[in-house]
Amino acid sequence: MVNIKKFEKIAILRGGISDESEISKLTADQVFKTLERNYNVQIINVTENYKKLISDIDSFKPDVVFNCLHGYFGEDGQIQSILNYLKIPYTHSGVMTSSLCMNKNISKEIFRSLNILYPKNIKYNELEKIKKKFPIIIKPICGGSSNGLYKIKNNEDLKNFLKKNQRNIDHFLMEEFILGRELTVGILDNKVCGVMEIMFENELYDFENKYINIAKHILNPKLPKSVIKKLEEISIRVHNKLNCNCISRLDFRYEEKTQNLFLLEVNTQPGLTKNSLLPEMAKEKGVDFLKLCKILIYNSKCENFLFSQQ
Repeated sequence: MVNIKKFEKIAILRGGISDESEISKLTADQVFKTLERNYNVQIINVTENYKKLISDIDSFKPDVVFNCLHGYFGEDGQIQSILNYLKIPYTHSGVMTSSLCMNKNISKEIFRSLNILYPKNIKYNELEKIKKKFPIIIKPICGGSSNGLYKIKNNEDLKNFLKKNQRNIDHFLMEEFILGRELTVGILDNKVCGVMEIMFENELYDFENKYINIAKHILNPKLPKSVIKKLEEISIRVHNKLNCNCISRLDFRYEEKTQNLFLLEVNTQPGLTKNSLLPEMAKEKGVDFLKLCKILIYNSKCENFLFSQQ
């Protein structure tokens, strides 16, 4: 059992200012309910009032911050920068890792440098090429929980999307659609904790399949041993190369015909709700939710290397 006795006061960040704030609330409530019997924990609701956020943290004086924020501000390096400045250890990854993984365009450049397959981007100004590649996927460059994920099947779909999103088109990327099975690999305590297949009725593993009409989760899916080995090797390699701290979840598409694996994204703040994937993987390994939380707290860090030593 992980020992976190030195962390007596734990602040849990809840909510946030992104379109994933409701998921953050579910995660934070689950963590609070799990830890409150054993530790001095306090929920800190995060809003656009940054002065209140800093004041609330300073007033409670936590030994560690459990970051339950998702999306913009929560997992893109911003809250991590604030906590570094306050010199408070926090769970999950640090500033640079969070920022790199949140931006899908930059992530793809890193995947490319590591010779890892990923869905190729398509430029908006190459309309003739786009028409030859339908269906295609459009998603936010920085975002999670599959919010704003679209499958564009034809020119009409594309025209409607461009018309609707013309003011913020720079916030989206367009990429090739990979037909295949949806797989995800969980990393906990910097080790693989599970491989899972996600099966759903809709065409995409979108927000609805994640949190409303919950998709079917299949632990240890039937896959060739060589594919499982490759999944685990890629996941650990990327997790380490990107300097992810303790936990991450990597999402893939698997092309059965070619046995190719395409890395979609790296999640540094995987959901910790009752319907989330990584807690389910951990539980199958004998790690209940309390122990999972303790592992994250034990591995909390503060990137204080920029502060002068006095």
